Amino acid sequence: MKQHSLQSKLFIAYLGMASLILFAFAAFFYLFVSGRLKESQLSAMNTLNSSFKTQVDSAILDLDTVSVNINYSNMSKSILDQKFDLNISDSMLSDMSDLFISLSGTELKADQVNLYDFSGYVLQAGLSTMVKKTDDSRTEWLQKAREADGRKVITNPYLTYEYSKSAKYSQWMISVYRSFTNQYRRSVGVIETAKQCKSIFKSIISYEKKNHDDAASVYIFNQDGDLIYPYDISDSESSKLQDYYTLTDSSQTSSRLTSPLTGKDEYAARIDSGYTGFTYLTVQSKSAILAPVYQMLQILLAVVAAFLLASVIVSYRLSRSVVKPVKHLKHIIQRMELDTLGQEKVTSYPVSVNELEELYQAFQFMSDNLKDSMVKLTQAKEQEMHARNMALQTQINPHFYYNSLSSIMVLAENGDNDTVAKMCRNLSLIMRYITDTGSTTVSLADELDYVQKYLYCMKVRYQSSLNYNIDVDESLLSEEVPKLLIQPLVENAIKYGSNCTPPWTISVSSVIAENYWKITVTDNGPGFSEEACQKIAQNLAKADQNPGLPKLKINGLGTVNVYLRWKIFCNGKIIFEYGNTEDGHGIVSIGRYISEDQETTQH
Repeated sequence: MKQHSLQSKLFIAYLGMASLILFAFAAFFYLFVSGRLKESQLSAMNTLNSSFKTQVDSAILDLDTVSVNINYSNMSKSILDQKFDLNISDSMLSDMSDLFISLSGTELKADQVNLYDFSGYVLQAGLSTMVKKTDDSRTEWLQKAREADGRKVITNPYLTYEYSKSAKYSQWMISVYRSFTNQYRRSVGVIETAKQCKSIFKSIISYEKKNHDDAASVYIFNQDGDLIYPYDISDSESSKLQDYYTLTDSSQTSSRLTSPLTGKDEYAARIDSGYTGFTYLTVQSKSAILAPVYQMLQILLAVVAAFLLASVIVSYRLSRSVVKPVKHLKHIIQRMELDTLGQEKVTSYPVSVNELEELYQAFQFMSDNLKDSMVKLTQAKEQEMHARNMALQTQINPHFYYNSLSSIMVLAENGDNDTVAKMCRNLSLIMRYITDTGSTTVSLADELDYVQKYLYCMKVRYQSSLNYNIDVDESLLSEEVPKLLIQPLVENAIKYGSNCTPPWTISVSSVIAENYWKITVTDNGPGFSEEACQKIAQNLAKADQNPGLPKLKINGLGTVNVYLRWKIFCNGKIIFEYGNTEDGHGIVSIGRYISEDQETTQH
């Protein structure tokens, strides 16, 4: 492993801390502000949508009110004869026109009022005032109005030259149809009240003109999903926009969707009218909503870059001011010998950090007293090493120890010095790992490193008869586990999995799921017998009834020992599985649940 200087580590630490703080602040700013901005924009879009609905519904209600007033007006029935023949005189036409205009009100709620009879005539008043034969263009809507049995029928926007003084100019209109009844409440005709689309959708058109490119897109659909607004577009454009109707849900006032036109992310506010049956959608792109955040983020990143540059300079100076005295002290230590202890004075060197000054004083004090205590320290060290060696002899499995030494002897006799060196190095690290009593827990990476060295020693012993592989996901390597948790399982796998014709294969793998992870040890041996499974189950049941922390030692570390220590470490929320694979080989898995509501799994 490549070593780094203290100065580089301090420099990286200072710079990393500054970078972490700055980027964390930038990320927090983006997430917080963008979230608030999206909420604010969606609220504004819902309010805007509601205002559009109110205005359009009000315009449709005006048309409907005019038709209702005409239908219930006794004057209209008194002007017309009981036969309801609209082929009337000019004076009657003038009277009916004046009546329609008066019922429409001073604000002219309807631009055009048409009254149809069933004989093929229509009486028009408003933009066009006359009596004429009915053309076929109204047949479909007249039939729908008769079938509606007195209920209103709202048309889609349609383009017509009928109400223009010149045939060069057409008008977009929306009509409301309702059946007309006589004094006996029998349907004798149909009333049509019509208004120009630019008046009905006045608030939307005004909003789009006022905001230009920054305006959200507004779409209105009827109950059948047909596009009502915008009305002055081609059929191909209209068919593309109809996808918005199916992409939104009537149960949600706002939603996120992918634009059927551009494929980009958009947010849509939806409101449905119970009166007209129209669905109002206000759609705004995500980039437009977050544009202020992006602009602010660019400024923030520039500020962050400036702060990082300043952090580089400050970090370098700080790390150098700390490292320079340390290097000076290092040179003094390199020149120091047992015979010169206490002779060189280091407290005269100027330092700018209190802790370093204390370090110099402590070193001087140590140098002055080290020579007198060296003998005592050496004796204590020898006694400590002797005690550790004695403990090591009682902990290491004798068979493993003797077999490893035998393998080293054979390798040495064969002149395989590299393998001998590696074998000895592994044995040394194994013993150090076992005898280190500083902590009873280690990272999974350390435990697997120990397992790797153990398997290497076993591989040297069995040569080609034993194969192994360790494949554990890197995200698990930082997990804390009790020391000697995996190795006993591997040792048992070798012990019982080698009761068959070689080669033998030991696999250590991992499984990560949404709410748990586990380490699995698999061999290619004959697997667990039914009696062995029953015995293990009985031993685990006894261990559950009499829980206790087992002693940390190699000899005797078995399935129950591992199970108990793991259960105590995880407070009972563990996975401990044993049995056979589909091919009949032995498999043992140990793991833990990530969520708190899981119980111990044991089978």
